[in-house]
Amino acid sequence: MIESGEGWSHGANPRASSDFIGVAFHGHFVTHMDSLAHFFWEGKLYNGRPAHLISTRLGATAESIELVKNGVVTRGVLVDVPMVRQTDWVERGQGVTREDIEAAEARCGFRVEEGDVLLVRTGQLRRREVEGAADPNVAGSTACGASCLPLFHQRGIAVIGSDTGNDVMPSPYARVTNPIHQVGIVAMGLWILDNANLEDLAQACLERNRWEFLININPLRMHNATGSPVNPVAVF
Repeated sequence: MIESGEGWSHGANPRASSDFIGVAFHGHFVTHMDSLAHFFWEGKLYNGRPAHLISTRLGATAESIELVKNGVVTRGVLVDVPMVRQTDWVERGQGVTREDIEAAEARCGFRVEEGDVLLVRTGQLRRREVEGAADPNVAGSTACGASCLPLFHQRGIAVIGSDTGNDVMPSPYARVTNPIHQVGIVAMGLWILDNANLEDLAQACLERNRWEFLININPLRMHNATGSPVNPVAVF
């Protein structure tokens, strides 16, 4: 709090309250969008540009979140993996497969297409409601596995999002610790939406028997930033 109503902030009779909000949004706890400046591979970012273009002094001078400053408005598609598998949630350390996505297409009557925002529900937030919070860095996490990357590329999706940090933890690979981010961002130019709350969306889709919708994602207009907290909105 910068000012409050307690009488001591600015004289004996403050007229208003105000506060300061700051957030380190990358990680596993805040819904956010990653720009293509967020990950590197062997000193390079997307399109082979040098990683030093992202600097401490200047920030993301290439591939900043500013590239989507006007927002993302397109078709969204929900793949509800627990519904397709007929389970409560996907287990930590276990990845969503290409077959899961294709099974959802067959079950729900849609096809993932070019320009889509593909949202993949794993049920992680449902598990949190039932069992309580868990640190994914310790307990592990689920997400789409690396086997989904060829499908993302072939279908030409614009954004991949899930209710997790979008990489299986612990990683099954020694060197590629975050394949969805390392391959998706650096090699494919794939934008990523982390930690989305998909529980209400899944219920809305089930009630309508419809897993396609309009989606709006509006990042903050931050200069030279590697991403932004966001509040995605699905419209039926």
